[in-house]
Amino acid sequence: MQGTRPRIETHPLFGGVRIVDPIEGSQFTLLTPSSVEPTDADTDQFYFPVDTAATICTTEIETPYLVDIWIRDTEGNLVAQSTNEESIDVPPGRYNLEVSSAQMKLYLAIDGGVSVESRDDRMYLAFDQTSCVTVGVRSLHEQPAATITTTDDPEDLMTAISAFGSALKTTTCERSFPTLRGHPPLLERGAELSIPESLDIPDTGIRIVVPPEHEYIYPIASLAYYLGATVEPGPEPCLYADGVPFSLTADGDFESTVARVLKQVFLLDCVTRTEGYYTVDLHEREVVEEQVDLDFAELYEQSVAEQVRAYLSIPYEKIEDAVPRWKLTADVIPESGHAETLPFLANDLAVIRCPSCADIESRSVHGGATTVEDFFGSSSGTARGGLTRATRSASDEERPFEEHVFRPPEADSIEQAYVGEGVPLGASKMTVEAFNRRLSYSPSENARTSVVVVCNEQEMADENTVSEIYGTREWLDFDITIRNNLKTDELADLLATDADFFHYIGHVDDDGIRCADGWLDCRDLEEVNVSAFLLNACKSYEQGNALVKNGAIGGIVTVADLLNKTATKLGQTLAHLLDGGFSLFTALEILEKRSIIGNHYLIVGDGNTQVVESRTGSPYLAKVSKIRDCFGVQFEFYPSKNYSIGSMVIPKIKKESPKYLAGNRTEEYVLSEYDLEEFLMTHGFPVEFDDTIYWSMDLLAHLSD
Repeated sequence: MQGTRPRIETHPLFGGVRIVDPIEGSQFTLLTPSSVEPTDADTDQFYFPVDTAATICTTEIETPYLVDIWIRDTEGNLVAQSTNEESIDVPPGRYNLEVSSAQMKLYLAIDGGVSVESRDDRMYLAFDQTSCVTVGVRSLHEQPAATITTTDDPEDLMTAISAFGSALKTTTCERSFPTLRGHPPLLERGAELSIPESLDIPDTGIRIVVPPEHEYIYPIASLAYYLGATVEPGPEPCLYADGVPFSLTADGDFESTVARVLKQVFLLDCVTRTEGYYTVDLHEREVVEEQVDLDFAELYEQSVAEQVRAYLSIPYEKIEDAVPRWKLTADVIPESGHAETLPFLANDLAVIRCPSCADIESRSVHGGATTVEDFFGSSSGTARGGLTRATRSASDEERPFEEHVFRPPEADSIEQAYVGEGVPLGASKMTVEAFNRRLSYSPSENARTSVVVVCNEQEMADENTVSEIYGTREWLDFDITIRNNLKTDELADLLATDADFFHYIGHVDDDGIRCADGWLDCRDLEEVNVSAFLLNACKSYEQGNALVKNGAIGGIVTVADLLNKTATKLGQTLAHLLDGGFSLFTALEILEKRSIIGNHYLIVGDGNTQVVESRTGSPYLAKVSKIRDCFGVQFEFYPSKNYSIGSMVIPKIKKESPKYLAGNRTEEYVLSEYDLEEFLMTHGFPVEFDDTIYWSMDLLAHLSD
């Protein structure tokens, strides 16, 4: 629909254009010396596909921050690139320029000469022998092309999963780029198997054979999708590449072997693709080439089956250090009703495990609440004398959860999800409804990011400072609303309005969210239109779960009583992370891995939800350590919704730095105190220093004390 296509419009505040993707809620700015009026243009001017194009009259363009620039001719051949802030010049001709880290695929069509240079943490583009530039943009949003109907018969499900590869936009190693992996077709259960004829299922020469049982079928969904493989029944799990077998129990365990094969093939595809469209200095290639003897230029020209055979001939231990930290591990109870989640999990290339109900039961956490030392150094119980966000005293009977509370098996991925009955501590609880809501999200024509902060308790007003944290991003328009002491009908009306994020501060109890005139039970709401939320109150799980069931996409909730001081600090830190482009998943993961607040908070619904996009594409955590008179700085980049696993990132801290795969840690850079202070002032980002999480400007103040 016209309303969901990206828009290129005159910027309301600065000279230049604002580019808006209404589906993803993303914005990007191109600055010009004076105001410009974009006019619709032909999208055929671009080598790569675009959804929208507009021409602006200018001889200069400035980006709001450092980006990479790729210059190609009209046939797609690479002419020049600036990936380490290099200055480049190309003579007059017809070119397509690709601008990275723009939260969408952004291109410029030029008929003239081009000069590119970096100045003051921005990129400047000057055009010779032309006074007009055409801007082209493609949304990173992906919709499934079709829906497959399958019965509960395992062999029908195998046939259905065999069609997942139809979503791949290429079967070359470039499918390791997230933008070249379309969303697999959806699954729905029915009386008979039906695969739409419109699906173009590739023949990659790869077969995956597993016993026809759900606990074997579910774990291979991501691998089958990524390889464009057919799935067939057989007595022993095995992968065949052009007939050559590779055991899927070689590691002694089926699920761990499948995960290892997926990671190994994916990593080596990322290395091999550096011989193609993007000839970059990739850190992971350097690591791999020190350990293996593979001709990547030759591999690039081979078929996917030939590549897989070469990849799997290498012992995993030799390349393990280069594998990025995986984005998602999902524990799925192997029941027929959960098959409909597989396309969404495969889309994230999730490692899928199938724990038994007995295993889940054995991991029970009685009552879901424990007294623990919180991340900021305070206790979470009333025994220490602090104000809690509970409405009953410690002597009152504990309110039991309506669902079984347990802790899933540990995973080494960034994110962890669970599909099944119960409340998973330390993981997000995913449902088919939550996944489908991601797809059915109705975009707003309003380009402003709306955040609503509600505080219904005066003694918790300190957390209202989060309203000053949201919306501090330059070049992004925010609409921040602060409401205090709402009545039940006022809060219900607010939850029914379109808002990107709802931050609640106050009390929650059996009866619902406490308001000025009583309690609002979210289970009774007919309409919820806020996209994401934080219910920063004691034991808010059931109310948050109700918000998701009634329309929200995802949110952060609690399963324990909270000390008010702890909740305030955590709410402020989460606000910083969400405003910095972290998803609900990754924001909570940063806090969980450096504390034990996993006993307090978890995600309901879709944890991929972001309030805004990161300005760097993939948001990052900087780890700073003192080294004599200097400081060591290491970066950990996190995959995001639009920059998922397979994306490349570069730390903008020193020139001539290699690129890294999102999910990996960089080398340690050594900076003087002056250089560190300059870096901390570039923009807001989280920093780990002395086992404590700071916001960059806060660490700057701390180091100055």
